[in-house]
Amino acid sequence: MQQLPELYAGIERTRTNFPVQYLGANVPQAWAAGSIFYLLQSILGIRSDAPHGTLYVDPELPDWLTEIAVSDLRLGDQVFDIEFQRKGDETTFRVA
Repeated sequence: MQQLPELYAGIERTRTNFPVQYLGANVPQAWAAGSIFYLLQSILGIRSDAPHGTLYVDPELPDWLTEIAVSDLRLGDQVFDIEFQRKGDETTFRVA
């Protein structure tokens, strides 16, 4: 079965260690499943101001992620797509 891990420990991976199932876990836990959305919000620098109908973005994609698109993003009555792209040290975005 393919599931998101319950937690991330931040332990450096080496050739001699590997991830193991946490036997006391209550799988899945909502905070673990939601962590990917918070990670995306953080690296894309997304912050909404719904009362004023404004979405702020200040993206900084990591080296391993050169492009990503967010589809069907909603803010009030507005629906739009945003494409992010990393070139060198700079991340740009385009509202599609």
